[in-house]
Amino acid sequence: MNMGIKFTVCLLLVLSSIFSESQELRTDITDINYSNISYSNSKANLFVGLDYSEALETNSWHDAEATGMIVHEAGTHGSFEIPILLLSQQYPKLFFRTKVSESIIGSWIPYTEIVPQFVSHDYIELEKIEYISRFRSGAGHDYSDDYEECRSMKHYFHPHSSVSNWTSINIYSPVSGTIIDLSDSNGTRVTIQSSQNPAYQFIIFHVGILPKIMKGYKVSAGEHIGTHAGNSTISDIAVRIFTLHNGSPRKRLISYFDVMTDSLFSAYQTRGLQNREDVIISAEDRDNDPLNCNGEEFYLDEGETMHPDGGYGSLNNKFYLSEP
Repeated sequence: MNMGIKFTVCLLLVLSSIFSESQELRTDITDINYSNISYSNSKANLFVGLDYSEALETNSWHDAEATGMIVHEAGTHGSFEIPILLLSQQYPKLFFRTKVSESIIGSWIPYTEIVPQFVSHDYIELEKIEYISRFRSGAGHDYSDDYEECRSMKHYFHPHSSVSNWTSINIYSPVSGTIIDLSDSNGTRVTIQSSQNPAYQFIIFHVGILPKIMKGYKVSAGEHIGTHAGNSTISDIAVRIFTLHNGSPRKRLISYFDVMTDSLFSAYQTRGLQNREDVIISAEDRDNDPLNCNGEEFYLDEGETMHPDGGYGSLNNKFYLSEP
């Protein structure tokens, strides 16, 4: 490959408890090209996971769950599409690992519209925030899931104009759980798996992490994990659920405000939010006002203009909070 990226492959074999040692389940990576990683399984009807890491940490790598990309392969051959994000220069070296099992890998739950409101600690200092982008907005770039496409399914929290140094904004873990991923992303992108609801993961972008924050570290809800990385980027948070849809594994993104307790949300109500829907664009409204995407980037069709608030589409992209 001539893209300045070195792909290093690590294979991990998983034994099924109902198989003898001579009937080992196996998956092999057969090809890596610019956009796909192809593999071959020892038998059909297996769940295959692909994980990737920027650094090979032997102790944690082999024990970690393959929660990066997971598919059910009815045949013996298949391939993973490599996300565009991984083909950028911010990942100069990547290690890949495959994992195979007769049952779903990791913590997954059946798809349901019912979402528990279990987050009682905020991830950021709310008094230092001026506005919040709406879920499914046209702000920033496309960040969508396996159910929807071409929309920003996370929230940006923009610092207040009175905050000159954005690194003074503290970042906290919204839940008790485990740090399962740390990745470079203009600072560090921190992924926390909830211990109360293991199928739920919280992704906090652009964090200047404290020295104690490492993969595998157990955090408590409300624990200080760092500060915002700097003035060159805005803080953002996403909530991901690992769901089973008709038996097929799919990742779903929901609003951070969907999982807040009423007590936590009341702090936002004092800043002018009346309802959670104030910061959430419904899927129906977004579908009726579709955005255009080229990869992860939004773009305008001929004759279209940017929304007055700086985002894409004709719907409001931001909610401005009242003064603290």
